Amino acid sequence: MELKELTNEICKIFDCETVDELPTKIMDSLFKPNVFSYYDKYIGLCKDLEVDYLQKVFQFFHADRENKKQDYTPIMLARLLGIITVCENEETVYDSCAGSGALTIQKWVVNNKLKFICEELDENVIPILLFNLSVRNIEAKVINKNVLTGEEIRSYSLSKGLKYSSINKNLFSESDGSKADASISNPPFNLKVDVSDDIKKMLPSKYTCNWAFVANCISRSNRYSAIILPNNVLTSEEEKECRKYFIEKCVLKAVISMPNNMFESTSIPTCVLLFDNKKNDKSVVFVNAEGMKTVEVREQRGEGNAYNRIYKKDISTFTNEQLLAIYELTEKEQQPYSVKASYEKLVENDYRLNVKLYIKPKYEGSKSRDFNDIIIDINRVISDRNILKLNVNKVWAERLGLVEIVNLCESSNEISKQLNESLKLIENYKIENKINDNKYIQLSNSKVFQIENIDKEKLSSILTMFISMYKQHIYYLNEEENRYLIELRDALLPELMNGNLKV
Repeated sequence: MELKELTNEICKIFDCETVDELPTKIMDSLFKPNVFSYYDKYIGLCKDLEVDYLQKVFQFFHADRENKKQDYTPIMLARLLGIITVCENEETVYDSCAGSGALTIQKWVVNNKLKFICEELDENVIPILLFNLSVRNIEAKVINKNVLTGEEIRSYSLSKGLKYSSINKNLFSESDGSKADASISNPPFNLKVDVSDDIKKMLPSKYTCNWAFVANCISRSNRYSAIILPNNVLTSEEEKECRKYFIEKCVLKAVISMPNNMFESTSIPTCVLLFDNKKNDKSVVFVNAEGMKTVEVREQRGEGNAYNRIYKKDISTFTNEQLLAIYELTEKEQQPYSVKASYEKLVENDYRLNVKLYIKPKYEGSKSRDFNDIIIDINRVISDRNILKLNVNKVWAERLGLVEIVNLCESSNEISKQLNESLKLIENYKIENKINDNKYIQLSNSKVFQIENIDKEKLSSILTMFISMYKQHIYYLNEEENRYLIELRDALLPELMNGNLKV
């Protein structure tokens, strides 16, 4: 079902006039005497409870990517965390920054007898989280809370029933901070906000919020913690002290590199860090999962005037077999897919955790061209594309189907940024060039539609074709103008002959 149709059908269930009302309407329904009728209608529409359909709607219409960095977790990446955190006799799981419950749902898919502690800051997504848990008959405690500062707003308890969980608002919002058997989290990336003194005590003096989320998860877990983080945590100088701190505490078990394009709403490259509170050595297992993927082509209709236009995007995902293979690689070394690096090797690499520092790729066939030569060719293509710059109002961009081009430009620049960072890490090789930025399209809030040839010496080939079409269009309009001038002249002639027209 298309997202637009899905959204309309879900809105009908909760009597929403617009999708903006959905979180409020869902929250109202949860405490009505006939709440089970809403669950029945939802399951009638969305039969597969292993899929978080409400997440799809909330992410598109309500997610706050700018301020809260909300990028909701893909289903198979969430399931990976559920698999690699399985421990003996586990009963309770802590989900930090739970969002709509994507990670909790996939952990529940792995073991439907688990209880959950879910903490989430965004009050707008709490109704979605509560509904998702209750419709699956999950026992849980949900705390509306700022994980980093410890500030709590309110909490809810969910008790299992015959078919659906019942929800109670707690009189006291204070959580007991109890530990779970495992922790899972996809926190917002690269935040710069205050952190509570309790979390600071679990971090080195120089830290970032990325690692504050790590510290919180480790402190709430008896055994495993699995956390999705941006790749910059592996190599940035700013986060070196945190990497060193957790390595030397003997809790970092594995670093798993993820394929690109796993998230539908962002191209930020990610990794999964796996921690084990019962580990007793400083070695770390590195798993290269970048090539262990299945590519799906997702189709989605545009919005508004572009509704009839179908957009396609390649999304990286995993099969269940690939997930189990990744899990096995975290448990034992199997080169060239995984390797266990000693503490001495980690120190030698200055505590950088880029997987490719430890797992050297094996190539068959002839040696590739010189990096600098390849970069020169890449920059030549970028230069040709940048000759012509399009500056267009956002509304016009949507109507003309140019948003996808803007996304391609941003995605290309993100990939180039990653490659430039990777090139810096190559030892014993002089990189004389770097990949340039793409600047061929830019969105504007002003009422503008401007095409500009940037290069003073070279004319864009597309502009040459455009000018040819433009000339033909002008010739056509000139002919139309002459035709209407002749028609007007002929119409005026009788009036002139009758003396009705004064000359």
